[in-house]
Amino acid sequence: MLNPLNVKWIKSVTRDNGKAWAYTNYNLGDTFLLNFSKNPKWYPTNYLKAKPGEIIVLFQSMLQTSEYPAGWYMTHLITPLDNHIDKIDNTLHPYVRLVGVVGKPRNSNPINNEWSLYKCNRGQICKIDTIENKNRDLTILQKQEFISNLFEIDTHLLENLSNIEFEQIDFYENGVEEGSEKTKLKLHKYKERNADIIIKAKNQASLLNKLYCEVCSFNFADEYPHLGEGFIECHHKNPIATGGIRITKVEDLAIVCSNCHRMLHRKNNIGKYYSVDELKLIIKNKI
Repeated sequence: MLNPLNVKWIKSVTRDNGKAWAYTNYNLGDTFLLNFSKNPKWYPTNYLKAKPGEIIVLFQSMLQTSEYPAGWYMTHLITPLDNHIDKIDNTLHPYVRLVGVVGKPRNSNPINNEWSLYKCNRGQICKIDTIENKNRDLTILQKQEFISNLFEIDTHLLENLSNIEFEQIDFYENGVEEGSEKTKLKLHKYKERNADIIIKAKNQASLLNKLYCEVCSFNFADEYPHLGEGFIECHHKNPIATGGIRITKVEDLAIVCSNCHRMLHRKNNIGKYYSVDELKLIIKNKI
């Protein structure tokens, strides 16, 4: 069970001024980039308040719809995955931070109207104590327990997320900082964090003398004697970014070279990824 003391922060999010849900397509185990405004008064001290392993509650104010009543909805418990903030564009909310979902609400109801979230409804990270009960004075712990009881929480997932260590990658070249790409690589590293199955797949391919690309048959050992010995990459046939926690078996992975791996992660003109067999046909037929 979650220790309520871990629930330290709360942040409002919004989409289309409360006419649409924000981030609700993300479920337990998913990661995403949480947006922040470009308000210089808050950046970066506020955006980096929460540390990995600490929990932020996301909530949003929704207008009346045919499916949902108007009100305040607490939609996620998240934890930061690192201590970095990146800028991806020049919109109203250009700053992003990589987070993981560790809790989802038990039901789809708004919170009781005896609670007020106006003090923390600013888009910044606020202390959990800023939520108020209109009828009685509560301690911080009582407020933390109230929020904890609203959510289904995966404590094992929280432990795993908070223990992840990211490689520090320097993306400065010719004076240009490619922050958005750095964030994407961190996300990819998190999503494919379990290296055991990758090693197992490569070892099995080596024993079968199949340590070459399943798409184009490129063999690193042949092209780069000694240097390329034992080198190859693995591709998840079912893109790992499309879902949450899953069981991955060796047969779910494809042995591929670096070039084909990049192409398998490149969408076609209708926004879809090619499968290994489809990419093989493109090379064969040059279509």
